[in-house]
Amino acid sequence: MFNAMSRAEIWLQDTLDQSLSIEDLANHLGYSASQVRRQFRQCFHTSPSAYREQRRLERAAVLLSLTSQNIAHIALRCGYVNHSSFSRAFQRRYQLTPRHYRQALSGMRHLAAPQRQFTTTIEKSRPRQAVFMRIYEAPDAIDGLGSKKHHANHLSCFEAQLGRATPTVALPDLLANTVAALDTSQPQNKLRTDIGLYLEPTATTENLALPVAYRRVDSPAQHFATTRFDQFDELADALASTLLRIIHQEDTFQISGDSPRVLWHPNHLELRVPLQY
Repeated sequence: MFNAMSRAEIWLQDTLDQSLSIEDLANHLGYSASQVRRQFRQCFHTSPSAYREQRRLERAAVLLSLTSQNIAHIALRCGYVNHSSFSRAFQRRYQLTPRHYRQALSGMRHLAAPQRQFTTTIEKSRPRQAVFMRIYEAPDAIDGLGSKKHHANHLSCFEAQLGRATPTVALPDLLANTVAALDTSQPQNKLRTDIGLYLEPTATTENLALPVAYRRVDSPAQHFATTRFDQFDELADALASTLLRIIHQEDTFQISGDSPRVLWHPNHLELRVPLQY
């Protein structure tokens, strides 16, 4: 049951900007809507609808804090059909209107620079695939991060197809946690980590029957801010440096709100923060 509800949780996250119903989710899983509601609550201690709204508002908080995007545009990007419904929902969650929340957190746009100097560049990736398994733990609580053997756990039979894949994690909660938009006091709000492999551009998993806990993710060509660092415990500083670079740049890019990724290369780690125009 948990694997199915994990897929439900991921689907809700991936469709935050779409006006889809719980019946659509049930059809996606091959369950009835009542089954989805009951089993989702058993696993995550909240309803699918409430969970989706929570994640929508967290994304909105990130975009309000770290970008200059128009509030009405943020509402649409977070799945709200009009500004008033977004403003009411946001105020219920954060006790401030979106505009006042942005003003109160204006200091986020003046983050303290980390002591260590990092170099951040804007790059555009090629379309690639990744395979991920979602773990409901903070990344620093997971042993073996960066080890290809650990990232490919249960995937050893696909070693030839995976080729020279790069160990990676996607961090859906990293930005929201950075701007203090998460409520981690509740059991359903554990930090999430997607652990997996970033495939070479010529590799594909289309014809592979992946283990049930894994999913394939198509990464389109996109712009991102990339920052190199040495040890995973430097991630917070690397992220702060990256956000400062994006916020104060004169380019037209802004943070998209999608999950940042960390890749383990032979001689360094790489943080990638997705961007949009």
